[in-house]
Amino acid sequence: MVWRGFGAAFLTIAVLSGGSEPAPTRNPLSPDSIGGSSRAARTTLPSPTAERHRSASHIMVIMMENKNYSEVIGQADQPYTNALAQHYGLATQSFAFGHPSLPNYLVLVSGSSQGVTDDDAPSAHSFPRVATLADQLAAAGFSEKAYAEDLPPDPSRDSGEYAVRHFPWAYFPSTKMPIADSTSLVRDLNSSRPPDFVWYTPNLIDDEHDGTVQEGDAFLARLVPKVQSTAWYKSGGEIIIEWDESDTEDSGFNGTDGGHIPTIVVSNALKASPRKDTTPVDTAGILASIEDSYAVGHLGGAANAANGNINPLLAAGRPARRVATAAKSAKIVIDSSKTVISQAKPSTE
Repeated sequence: MVWRGFGAAFLTIAVLSGGSEPAPTRNPLSPDSIGGSSRAARTTLPSPTAERHRSASHIMVIMMENKNYSEVIGQADQPYTNALAQHYGLATQSFAFGHPSLPNYLVLVSGSSQGVTDDDAPSAHSFPRVATLADQLAAAGFSEKAYAEDLPPDPSRDSGEYAVRHFPWAYFPSTKMPIADSTSLVRDLNSSRPPDFVWYTPNLIDDEHDGTVQEGDAFLARLVPKVQSTAWYKSGGEIIIEWDESDTEDSGFNGTDGGHIPTIVVSNALKASPRKDTTPVDTAGILASIEDSYAVGHLGGAANAANGNINPLLAAGRPARRVATAAKSAKIVIDSSKTVISQAKPSTE
């Protein structure tokens, strides 16, 4: 099943069959389908900027759930997860923004919790005028796609083992983020035009929210090797495995209180030279490092250097970036009805 963007109305579905991929069915109210009469034209960065960075920017985020750092790292009952942490990259001082889950997801894709302090559905929290990482990437000429396991016909509602609070794109109805069921992931990553940025939301069993740590470990042992076998990964792909918040503690730094969490980065460069990064980082700092990898500006709290970063893990083996002046110093207008992203934008979170 493939969807294109989110809109205010119910989302349309395209059914995959026979191994071939039909063209995505677009919601008539999605950002890709709205004409100039209802929205001002979007502007993009010059294409040479995007082309300069495209070959080095392939990042995938896999979201896991509700575990303290000490409940995962060093635990013998999670051998695969710990093998990744030992043989690739590990941020040893990573902290979540807060509790419960949803605010962390909103920070990770928009730089702010948007004032949300609960796990309510998009019917209670909708941010059509807020720019997201997907909007930044689209404006800079990059492609992106978000995948979810057990994605239902209406992704704005919980269904079975799918939890919308773990799929933040549903809260930004005008975001430039195509979405699809996870079953199309490997095929897409092996296609001639794989997405530059990938988001992956497991179901409630695989992400360890309702499942055990052993089930989460088995899930990663299935998924990560499949991703590593793809052309996308072999051409410089980097996988961030991030737990959204801790389970039983509220530690943090720079005002965060979501607890000490595991953050693992997997790449061929880190396999050749594994490393542990002891730099303190929070959820907004993870977003900042993703934005830095694509040489786009910073959203909200990601602009605050005090939130840290995992740049040493993502930059491992990557050539130094030459960032175009237009991308670093000028304001990038994602949409006239949305937030204006500025490299120098002050942070409140």
